Amino acid sequence: MDLEKEQQKFEIEFKKGFSKPLLLFALAETPDYPFQISKTLREKTKEKIKIEGSNIYPILKNLEENGLIRGVKEGDSRKRIYSLTGDGKKFLVSLQQSMKEFIDIIQEMIDT
Repeated sequence: MDLEKEQQKFEIEFKKGFSKPLLLFALAETPDYPFQISKTLREKTKEKIKIEGSNIYPILKNLEENGLIRGVKEGDSRKRIYSLTGDGKKFLVSLQQSMKEFIDIIQEMIDT
């Protein structure tokens, strides 16, 4: 078994698992365009989390379909600016607490 390759697979999986919450956290600060959301995530995670180009759109679409964010076109442009909805803000408050608890449990397991 190639342990390095397995570790990379695990890292990809858990980063994917956090992609939706991280997008919501990025949008909690300010409404933004997909490119800027991606850039904000890279900066805030010190380049550890990268949701590039076409990968961000399905995530945004899913969050929008679930009523957590809203994308609005600007004028005649095809570009959409995304922001949290009222439900998205409430959801994020709840999500913050459950994520903190989850991370604390994981940290405790790592430390033992």
